[in-house]
Formats: sequence, structure tokens, C-alpha cells
Amino acid sequence: ETDKSSLSFHLKTIWLFTRNDLISIILPQTAYGIFSALTGPLLTTNQSPRLSSILLRLPHVILWLWLNLLVFCIANQRLPDSIQEDSINKPWRPLPSKRLTPLQARRLLLVVIPAACLASQYLGAANETMVLTVLTWIYDDLGAADEGMVLRNFVNALGFSGFSAGAVVVACGPPGSFEPNRTATHWLIMMGLMIFTTMQVQDLYDQEGDAARGRKTAPLGLGDRAARWTLAVPVTVLSLVSPAFWGLSVYGYVFPVVLGGVIVFRTLMVTGVKADLLTFKVWCFWGISLYALPLVKDHSVFYRF
Repeated sequence: ETDKSSLSFHLKTIWLFTRNDLISIILPQTAYGIFSALTGPLLTTNQSPRLSSILLRLPHVILWLWLNLLVFCIANQRLPDSIQEDSINKPWRPLPSKRLTPLQARRLLLVVIPAACLASQYLGAANETMVLTVLTWIYDDLGAADEGMVLRNFVNALGFSGFSAGAVVVACGPPGSFEPNRTATHWLIMMGLMIFTTMQVQDLYDQEGDAARGRKTAPLGLGDRAARWTLAVPVTVLSLVSPAFWGLSVYGYVFPVVLGGVIVFRTLMVTGVKADLLTFKVWCFWGISLYALPLVKDHSVFYRF
């Protein structure tokens, strides 16, 4: 029998809060931060970044992202509607699996939020953490997640942009060294638009749980077929517009167009819970292919070790 007082039990509980978001948040946003920092003057104030110094920031970026993700996950998963939904879609999560109670989750937040704020102050992304904390409150406690597809996607886009912005700030170097430039802001808005117009990809495989809590997602509000087209069209457009934003040659279009094409084909032709979940994972890697485009534009850092 599992010892619920053991350190390993508690560490696994913490891990289970964020496990499902590693591929959707930690991996892509780490890539966004590191790739942006590696471009040097294209997106930051660092005129000549060294590959080794940016890669050494990798643990800092992952730590910042994971702490802020943990705050969001605990805040989200402790709510009664979330527990009901997770008991259908993700019964292994800490609350539906009875690893801890909602009261214990709330008390855990009282520790994790100050820890995330202190770490962010040290890492240099305190402002981004403050924004993410407010957005978490709006999304979860004020119920923006349940107010329809447009508001839900808009808050999601702001949240993803907050993770992206913080990841870049941390990746650039210690506080007070370098920072993102104005072009980085324009690119951040562009990628926020990508999230806003395609985030319904996660709703396609989650329809049973969303229906159980009465959430107004694209598939439940518009119908499954129409919702699929609301994903296929912007993915097609962004796969072409994003490389064009950087003025890339035909080679810069390869990965976004190929992965985007896979998403469009699967979204419209290969359906079902398992198929839609795989499409969501492809979407995550499509996002990474877009995040890499500035580095395709300026990859001179690979000659500076």
C-alpha cells in the first residue's frame, strides 16, 4: 500500500498536476524562449549571443515555466467542475484519484504562489509571473474558461503569450543583462494570434468532459464538423503567413506547411478521441516549427560557441 506521507508520494502528486501540459506548455515555450534568445539582435538587445551561454539558461527557463504552470494547474484542477471533468477525461490527476483534497490543494497554492513569485524575481521575469497569476484568476475563479469559445481562446492566447514572454526574458540572461526588443513584441502578438485562432484543437478530443461541466467549446457550440473547419482554415493561413513574416525562402516553409498539412488532413479526415489527441500533439510540434522561424532567418549563433 502506498505511504501517503512519503516524500516520493508528494513529489509524484506535484508531478501529476503538470504531467498533461508538458507537451503543450513546457516543451513549446522552452523552445520559444531559447530560439528567440539565440537569434540575438533579431529579437533581443544582445548583439552577439554565444550558443553555450544561451543553452546554459535552459534549466532556468524550464524552472520558471514549470513553477508558473504548477500554479495554474493547481488553481484549475482544484475547482469542483474541473474535478468532475477530470474524473471522466483524466482520472489519474491528483484530485479525482484522491491523492489530495480540494482543501489541501488550496493550501498547496498558498505555498506554490509565493515560491513562484520569489523564483521569478530571481530569474528576472516577475512581471510575466504577475500577469500569469492574474490570468489564472480570470480563467479559473472568474470562469472565463466557461464563457464561450472566443473569450476562452482569448484568455488562453494571453496566457500562452505570458509564458512565451517570460521564457524569452529568462533565456536572454540574468536580470539586467539583455531583453527582448520591439520586433520580439510583434512576433509575440503574431504567435498569440496563432493560439487565439487554433486553440480549439484541444477541445476536439475533450468533448465528453466539457459536456459534463456544461462548457461552451467550439465543437459543442458550433457542432463537431464546423469546429474542425475553424481549426483547419487558420492553420493553413498561419503555415504560410508565419514564414512570410520573416521573408524566408521556400526552405523556411517546409516544416510549417508539412506539419500544418498533417493537422488539416487529420482534423477533417481522421476523427475520434484518440485520433484528435494525436492531432493535438502534432499541433504542439507545428507550433514549435513556427517558433523556430526567427532562428531560420538568423542562425549565425551556431558559428559562435
